[in-house]
Amino acid sequence: MDSVASQLKQARKTRNLSQNDVATILHISRQSISKWENGRAYPDMDNLILLSDLYQKSIDELVQNNEELRKQIKNNDQKIKEDRAELGKINTELYQNRNEGFILLILVLASAIVPR
Repeated sequence: MDSVASQLKQARKTRNLSQNDVATILHISRQSISKWENGRAYPDMDNLILLSDLYQKSIDELVQNNEELRKQIKNNDQKIKEDRAELGKINTELYQNRNEGFILLILVLASAIVPR
């Protein structure tokens, strides 16, 4: 059974695409493609879906029951969810702070208008 790395490389070559071609289509670096094809990293789920479409192979064909990749994808997806939740909190805090700043600005302007 071939590794995921060799499956990705073979699928790319079968479609007559260079690593740079794939990187351009996926809007990522060529180095990412190289890491995937050399087994130093795995594509995340979104990129795996795009690769499946691009190479016209099912995700199962690309992954070939590779448990390590499945674990890595699961970990990546969990990290993405956590990061999105954290960004949501930050956005909420920024929005609340912006409202507070706006209220302070109104108070400053009102105090400048009101005669003493």
